[in-house]
Amino acid sequence: MIELLKKWLKKYDDWCASLGLTPENKRSCVPYRKESKDGD
Repeated sequence: MIELLKKWLKKYDDWCASLGLTPENKRSCVPYRKESKDGD
């Protein structure tokens, strides 16, 4: 069962990567802007 979940998760990760939905972009279709420390 765990192996099946790992396969599905890998397919999901590959699909997200193919669309450019990376963890750095919070897997979102909208551009992610990091907040600056000085509040700009």
